[in-house]
Amino acid sequence: MFGSLARGLQPWLPLVPPSLATISGVRMLGFRALLVACQVATLWITWPLWQVRDSPPMLPALPLPAFDVGWLLIGSLLLVLVAPLPGITLQTILLIYAALIDQTRLQPGVVSLLFLLWGTVPNPTALGFARVHLLSLWLFAGFHKLLSPAFMNDTAPRLLNGFPVDLPLWFISFGGYVIAFTEIGTGLLALSRRTRTVAAFMAFGLHAAILLDLSQLGINRNEAVWPWNVALALAGFVFIAPWKESLPDSVARCHVLARPLLVCLLFAPLGFYLGLVDAYLAHNLYSANTPQATVVCRGDCLPYQNPNAIWEAFRVPPPPEQRLFEQYFVLTCRPGDQLLITDSRWWFTSHGLANRRVTCPSKQ
Repeated sequence: MFGSLARGLQPWLPLVPPSLATISGVRMLGFRALLVACQVATLWITWPLWQVRDSPPMLPALPLPAFDVGWLLIGSLLLVLVAPLPGITLQTILLIYAALIDQTRLQPGVVSLLFLLWGTVPNPTALGFARVHLLSLWLFAGFHKLLSPAFMNDTAPRLLNGFPVDLPLWFISFGGYVIAFTEIGTGLLALSRRTRTVAAFMAFGLHAAILLDLSQLGINRNEAVWPWNVALALAGFVFIAPWKESLPDSVARCHVLARPLLVCLLFAPLGFYLGLVDAYLAHNLYSANTPQATVVCRGDCLPYQNPNAIWEAFRVPPPPEQRLFEQYFVLTCRPGDQLLITDSRWWFTSHGLANRRVTCPSKQ
């Protein structure tokens, strides 16, 4: 079955071993094994998220049959080690299905590691998707932060104050700009053939610093993204530093039907500001400019009525989307409860959606 799926992907992924020899071999095999280990670690840290459950409730996008997917995902990752293309194909199908039956699983690290896994397949189209994903991630992670006063004035200082090394006060005060411009700078350096090695070293420093800050040596938070940052710290040396072609030439070598998808992938994060792309899929990370939700209960709130309870249950934050906050509220509320949603994005403000109040519907 999976062999036929893999063969069906071959027109999209034409194998060109000679031209990819510089990034294949032992280094690519080693990085693929690392990615598998990072994805397995992420699944293990967030294990209850991948099981069928009643509380906190699952947030389906489609009314599909629900079943536990944790061990299936780990099995597909082990398959990657012996049969990469069938294994990555199966992993992709399972993750898509898992997200369709529970959108809480749309976590940025899981999605990103999947893109990087595809990049280890020796063909220009798969490699193109991994590289464009990294470019978009670095460029827009910084871009979102630059547009967020809340990140500059609150989130960035809190993150930097938790760093295990004492930082100068002036650095903490302006650290938000340092973080944002470092992310954007990494992406810009990766665009040019002359500076891609520098970009790889910047990516290593950036993600090593993030990992150190989030680790037990720092603020000891969000352990679900620790494995992801390990992979991102090394991804520049595997995908960016050996990259000798220009971006247009690399895209031109990809399958003709994949080219517009690559362009969309690069610029899709802009859709966040129009509500077209979810925050996490738009690389909006720690930017503090995403929708916020507050549950006001008529009496005492029951466990898991607040969406932030997902943190304690699964070690991941709830995806910050208005539709998911409302869906979660409807599944957990009692008559008289209210949900307050605030959204600072200009499009939502101009359309009267910046401050919403949702009342618990009557339940039969």
